Amino acid sequence: MITDTGKKYSIYAVWAVFVFLIGYIKLSYHELWKDEWQAWFVASDKSLGQIFSFLYYEGHPALWYVYLKPFTFLQSLANPVSIMSIAHLVTVALGLYFLFIRFRLPLFLKIFFALSYFLFFEYGIVNRGYFMVILMTFWVTSLISQEHNNKLYAGLALFLLCQTEVYGVFMAIALGFYIYLKSKSGLDRLKNIDFYGLALGLLVFLISVFPRVSGHVGKTRGKDLSFIDTILTSLQGNLSNTYLLGSTPDTFTVGWTAIGLVLSILCLGGLIYVFYKDKMVWKSFLAFLAMMLIFSIFFFVGGVRQWGMGFVFFVAMLELRGMDIRKECGVAGIIITFCMFGLIHNVKAVREDIRLPFTNAKKTGLFIRDKVPAKVPVVAINKFEATPVIGYAGRKFYELPAGAEFSYFRWVDKIYLPTENELKLFARYKGVGGITILTPKPLDNTRFPNVKLWQKFDEENYKKENYFLYTLPVK
Repeated sequence: MITDTGKKYSIYAVWAVFVFLIGYIKLSYHELWKDEWQAWFVASDKSLGQIFSFLYYEGHPALWYVYLKPFTFLQSLANPVSIMSIAHLVTVALGLYFLFIRFRLPLFLKIFFALSYFLFFEYGIVNRGYFMVILMTFWVTSLISQEHNNKLYAGLALFLLCQTEVYGVFMAIALGFYIYLKSKSGLDRLKNIDFYGLALGLLVFLISVFPRVSGHVGKTRGKDLSFIDTILTSLQGNLSNTYLLGSTPDTFTVGWTAIGLVLSILCLGGLIYVFYKDKMVWKSFLAFLAMMLIFSIFFFVGGVRQWGMGFVFFVAMLELRGMDIRKECGVAGIIITFCMFGLIHNVKAVREDIRLPFTNAKKTGLFIRDKVPAKVPVVAINKFEATPVIGYAGRKFYELPAGAEFSYFRWVDKIYLPTENELKLFARYKGVGGITILTPKPLDNTRFPNVKLWQKFDEENYKKENYFLYTLPVK
């Protein structure tokens, strides 16, 4: 017979296994992508004041950058790759702690959720701020699921949740709505400190990231879509591409499909069936889904990594709903179906991340570190793609026409393609016999007749991102 103490220790053991497994894959196999390096360089190369003034370029609130800042001071002790991965792993461990230890869901469902593509790979392996959303959401959920919760902690958690991502803001609003619905006297409930935390969090979020630059907020995924196409793309992305992940190609790749929309309707029906018995949970989840769809349609359609936030909130709402698996086989069947699609997709993603480099940035960066003398400038054409190469090369590159060093980029900047004469002029200005040029695509020989291909890094990789190194001698 298993005692309560033995059961408790077994759950802790499962939690530790997941933390170890994610950490092992992350530290042993995962190559850092440009989104990961971008946040690191912003935190490393800017003061706290400069970080806050830079956030509207990023479109992300401050919490992830502020969290990374102390870790950047440890670069003299270890390489940034390990430091960043460990910093992110801490958030993973804490988020999974709430899932496994504090949540009341059945253990087998917790395991399914932890093995899903979103929690395990997209947010667990890749070192971005999204797991901070999970951590704060699960913290708030754990608090408000208690009959007599600590409102000060709930207010703090809601405030911090608003500083994670815009999707964290949607979750904070929906959770605040749940608190309001759950209270016996709604108007009196608004006077409590948790609502003050939510209100302050929303205000700080808006001040931090509200666009100050024309064109900062993209309306589509990079292509001109009609309004109807945008609606249908958003519906499929936030439903079937989230809960039946991999059942059809995601809309970021091929756009919406008829089968994808049919599956989306089935997903919506499944979600209604899961939540409809608890009106407070259902209304809160519906409010979150509505905010996701409105944001996707009018501001940014997004992709799988954004839509997966819906799955995270789905898990949180299940905790608030509660369930007796012995009495709700139909509900359990829908949840397990959603989880199986996520699990299968996760296995494929992890296998590919182990088998292949995430991009060719690491190989390119290490080649530059070992083969390009420090006095020879590396000019990057397309700063967006150069950031991860800079991370692995351990040195900053140069941009034109400014001729300045850089490590991070600004999303609103346009790609500048210099002429060969500009490159030669820059080399003469630096007083060197030639320069190295980094580009994610082959250069046009007719535009750059004297530029010589030195090395190309176009081997198969997870993200299909390649690099080409050229040299330009100057007499």
